[in-house]
Amino acid sequence: MKKGTLKNIGIIIGSVFFAAAVIYSSSKFRDTLCASIDVTIKDSAQIGFINYNDVLRIIHNSSKVSILGNKLSEINLDEMETFLKNQPYIRKADIYKTVNGHLKIDIQQRHPIVEIITNSNNSFYIDDDGTIFPASKKGRAPNIMVANGFINDKYDFSKQNTYNIYNENIKTSKEAEIFRLARLIAKDDFWRDQVEQIYVTEANEYEIVPLVGPKILELGTIENYDEKLFYLKSFFTNGLKKTGWNKYQSISVKYKGQIVCTKAI
Repeated sequence: MKKGTLKNIGIIIGSVFFAAAVIYSSSKFRDTLCASIDVTIKDSAQIGFINYNDVLRIIHNSSKVSILGNKLSEINLDEMETFLKNQPYIRKADIYKTVNGHLKIDIQQRHPIVEIITNSNNSFYIDDDGTIFPASKKGRAPNIMVANGFINDKYDFSKQNTYNIYNENIKTSKEAEIFRLARLIAKDDFWRDQVEQIYVTEANEYEIVPLVGPKILELGTIENYDEKLFYLKSFFTNGLKKTGWNKYQSISVKYKGQIVCTKAI
């Protein structure tokens, strides 16, 4: 018998075994009852937007049938997963079932990089992929910078849970500018440890409030913000290292090619 023929026979036999395994697995799930719901929130040590009871409440609200004690084959996992992903604080949700009757749910929460407080004292978050979502009633996310000042309310979270910076109507907005600035700060080890606040002035200029050193860092407009932060970082790590971090009240890089310092009183 030729090698090619043997190979084809092997492929056919393998396919038959695979199909049989799928049919066997499906038949096992057909009669298996849901014995438990196991929820893993992978980033619960860092973020506290969602807990175990929240997830249970959400999936029970989404399911058209009871879950515990019901057949796993009658539970619509795709529908349940979609319902979870539509929640404002959940970035990713994976649901799967085991042959011994466990329903497994893995949750990843949204990780905000900035909290925006509007001039009417409403607040919302923007996460690291540009999603805008409401502030949590459970309290602020830890170790997060704040952006405030002359920022107007724009988002109605009673109509939809999230908005995205990359939407055509949003990507040129004030929030999009803040997002770009906050994302650069969050990705830089130096600035991430330094910045506690971004302030938007009435003239639509940006100021940064650092944790140590000068009280205000003036960026001016958002234009060339990455270049301005680069010059400020160089000045902090080189110039202020020699003269002392508290020597100046403010440092401005509003004007191209200039660093203007105001001495502390």
